[in-house]
Amino acid sequence: MTQQSAGPARRVLTFFVTLAVLLASIAGLGQSAQAAGTPTSIGLAEHGLMAYRDNWQYVYGGKGGDTDGDGLRESDCAGLIYAYFKDIGAEAGCYGGASSQVKYNCVFSGDVDELYGIPRIHGLVITMPDYNDPSTGIYSHIGIYVGNNMATDNSDFNTNMVYDQVVGSGRGWTAWHVFDNGTLYPSNGWYEFDGALYHYTDCQYDVDKVVDGITIGSDGIALGSDGEPLTANSPEAPALSTEYVSATTVAQQLESLGYSGKDSTADIIGGGDDVPSEDEFNGRITGVGVSLREEPTTQSRQLATLALDERVQILETVTGERLSNGDGASDQWCSVVTETGRSGYVWAPYVEQEASVEAPVFSVEDGRLVITAEEGLDIRYTTDGSRPTAESTPYTGPIHASGTYRAVAVRDGWTSPMATITFAGGSLFTDFTSDDWYFEHVDRTVELGLFSGNGDQTFTPTSTITRAQFAAALANLAGVNAEDYKGETGYNDVSGDIWYSGAVNWVTSQGIMAGIGGGAFWPEEPISREQICVAMANYAGLTYSGSSGTFADDSSIHDWAKEAVYACRELGLITGMGSNTFAPQDPAQRAQACAIVLNAYDAGL
Repeated sequence: MTQQSAGPARRVLTFFVTLAVLLASIAGLGQSAQAAGTPTSIGLAEHGLMAYRDNWQYVYGGKGGDTDGDGLRESDCAGLIYAYFKDIGAEAGCYGGASSQVKYNCVFSGDVDELYGIPRIHGLVITMPDYNDPSTGIYSHIGIYVGNNMATDNSDFNTNMVYDQVVGSGRGWTAWHVFDNGTLYPSNGWYEFDGALYHYTDCQYDVDKVVDGITIGSDGIALGSDGEPLTANSPEAPALSTEYVSATTVAQQLESLGYSGKDSTADIIGGGDDVPSEDEFNGRITGVGVSLREEPTTQSRQLATLALDERVQILETVTGERLSNGDGASDQWCSVVTETGRSGYVWAPYVEQEASVEAPVFSVEDGRLVITAEEGLDIRYTTDGSRPTAESTPYTGPIHASGTYRAVAVRDGWTSPMATITFAGGSLFTDFTSDDWYFEHVDRTVELGLFSGNGDQTFTPTSTITRAQFAAALANLAGVNAEDYKGETGYNDVSGDIWYSGAVNWVTSQGIMAGIGGGAFWPEEPISREQICVAMANYAGLTYSGSSGTFADDSSIHDWAKEAVYACRELGLITGMGSNTFAPQDPAQRAQACAIVLNAYDAGL
């Protein structure tokens, strides 16, 4: 990106700001930036993580200056952000509420896309709309983005600090913002965040690439030659960058990438520029007093009440809460935009599609993705997360490339509701996208037959994996036909006719996994990360040679699991959870298990 030359005064100012940041980076960016009084986006993100780990308490109007009886600091959502600037002596001009902070302290904004999230910048802030009283400000809640689709916020009474996903949490984040108030942002080079190293290019951190001979993972974290996250103190660590830029420069860079700088919050809560045009209305409401919901569930916020025969634009149909009325039951919900520009979900039986263009249908034939629609319709699709239009890529035949596909059918100016699918391993899934860190792991393990979906086009990658499911994965890795071992197991909680009895019998007979005592196997219980290591070590006959360093939370690893954990680490089957921790007793997720089993497969085990 070509930048305009700064005048002499600006160059001098930039020099001293850069010098201050350089001095700050010597002792660690988060603390030293505070000491220098120079706010950085990385410092703001680390502040959000610190507040979560220190269990700050929610108090309406709190700004982090008071503590409760247990010595825990108190704030509300906006006060959490204010506290960062107050702590480093840069609070002047940092306004109070969520709407005020966005209005007076943010220089650039955008919408949180339903699938692909927000720019890869630590320390952006994110917001939710105020549906209840937008006259006093259109934002009801604000949080701190800490990267990799995660954010922290001080949420509400009795909830306090939350660390959760932005996209996929169902909490209602809709917009992101570049916070200013003198905040400096990483520009180009290597930077430290939360004990790990990230590489930024043109103001966004890189993922899935090699820079300076260093591999960067899907989460943006740099990895050493041993496959473990690099730290600033590692002998392999590159020099940290001292290049920081203003929030305005970040805004200019994002604008050059096609971001508008505006978000749709006002339109979401009150209508406006996003009102559909006449030829985009393709449905009408068939009931009286129908609820428009924030999510496809009756537990989510009611955004509006729709009238009989009110026109809507149907965007897509999704699976949600199953409801019933006098005509039957359905778990289908329509994502719609109303005549006033409000977006939300309506239970499908209360929406009648007026346009004659049905959404395309995805299927798999001979291992390829097939998209079909009614005869005479054109099919258009995208793979970059954007909503397809009549000008998007035309579908011409079966597709072999894995990825997330969005498709519409087009005829005579009418565009159908959008259909979305993730094609991975020759199967169809609706609960993750190709942008998720684990996509390639799921793609390959499904293709290799090591894992399979859970039915209804779901893989549930972030749910915990059970002991029975992991036993089945190991049987698949070994190329064992578990049906040959199916039958009575000797465990009082595993019947001989259940689907996983063969896998349980096989891992037991091979000494890979065992019961937990009392004649039980606990097949439906989650398997922990250290238990997976023990099973992998038993499966592959691994022993630890002593070449792997210890995890920071080594004392949390059970003695009976330590050799297995470090043997797996030594061979590259496992990595840590950040900051050189392993979280040994945390339940393992299905996606994490995919990565471990795939690493074993690639190692020839």
